[in-house]
Amino acid sequence: INHKALEVIPWIDDELVIFCSSEHPLAKKKQISSQDLIQARWVLREPDSGARQTFDRAFQKQLPKLDLYLEFKHNEAIKRAVESGLGIGCLSEKVLQSNFRDGTLVPLQAPKQHRMQRKFYFVIAKNRHRSLALERWMEKCGVKPGK
Repeated sequence: INHKALEVIPWIDDELVIFCSSEHPLAKKKQISSQDLIQARWVLREPDSGARQTFDRAFQKQLPKLDLYLEFKHNEAIKRAVESGLGIGCLSEKVLQSNFRDGTLVPLQAPKQHRMQRKFYFVIAKNRHRSLALERWMEKCGVKPGK
């Protein structure tokens, strides 16, 4: 986003992680190959989501070969489908942390060309008064609002 009327404030880094259930055959592999990814069934976010757009860019060359089995609008639906063995998924590591801790889902080590990092930002109108609620929310998120 690049517009003179907007202030873009960096917030946090994020990485999308490929994952599967602890019972999936790929869960026991230390490193997965591009071929493993092509042969897997995928459970992903819907095409218009930011996570899906990041995924599609990272898998641009392989996309026509991937088995996009299910698409959902909600992260929880994807996690439950993958947990029940319907395929492998790809979501933000922040969304998956508790599942990785409790062992219900397992992160997969994908080849480097399929690593998906992104950054989140606050985007605010420059010439608009910031409410106290917005200032406090940004502080709570660890961002010094400035101005």
